[in-house]
Amino acid sequence: MDANPTAATATTALTYSDFVFDHLRADIVQGVFAPASKLAMKDLTARYQVGLSPIREALHRLVGEGFVLSVGQRGFTVPPLTLEDLEDLTALRTLVEEAAIRQAIARGGDTWEAGIVAAFHRLEKQAARFATDDETAIRHYDAVHRGFHTALYAGVTAPRLATLHGNLYDQAFRYRKTLHHKRLTARDIVAEHRRLMKVVLSRDADAAAAALCGHLQLTRKAAASFLADHAG
Repeated sequence: MDANPTAATATTALTYSDFVFDHLRADIVQGVFAPASKLAMKDLTARYQVGLSPIREALHRLVGEGFVLSVGQRGFTVPPLTLEDLEDLTALRTLVEEAAIRQAIARGGDTWEAGIVAAFHRLEKQAARFATDDETAIRHYDAVHRGFHTALYAGVTAPRLATLHGNLYDQAFRYRKTLHHKRLTARDIVAEHRRLMKVVLSRDADAAAAALCGHLQLTRKAAASFLADHAG
């Protein structure tokens, strides 16, 4: 994504509203707009170089997906990061991902399995380059990490379930970004995801569901600890 995207870069297949929706959503997820910050119309029109109508339409769509808050007559803001929201989000992700992995195991074939193995290989390679003071390495790791979790369900789950998983993953990513300050080691990262890969490929649905739930709880606990330490 360009650092300063403009509507001129949008393809003819997209409306201006679609363009703003995609880029503003990505900017919120990536932390370009900080949690709890106000989304001022004049700033958004300048950043995306479109008029007010597509900005408003995109904002209302993002409200519906949980990436923007509408604050009465005061306009729109980025949702804050809170312990309450983290707990709610983790509970919903647990329900959705358990259903998704059971469906994936029931439907997935050799191509699905190969996709998971390839995605893990990319994650393992990038994890070795992970450094908390290297923004480029962090971005690359985030991309392959998402790729691994997407591969667990890619092409074998119902479309609405896959869409819901993607939406919740992106909302949770705003919390995961708080963990970038931690000195995570490649060994820790790779071991956790290798364990998850193996249990999923074993096709034991109950064990895979339990492993996924445990994986989500690791992130929840770490993010909750960060929020508690930085409360106020």
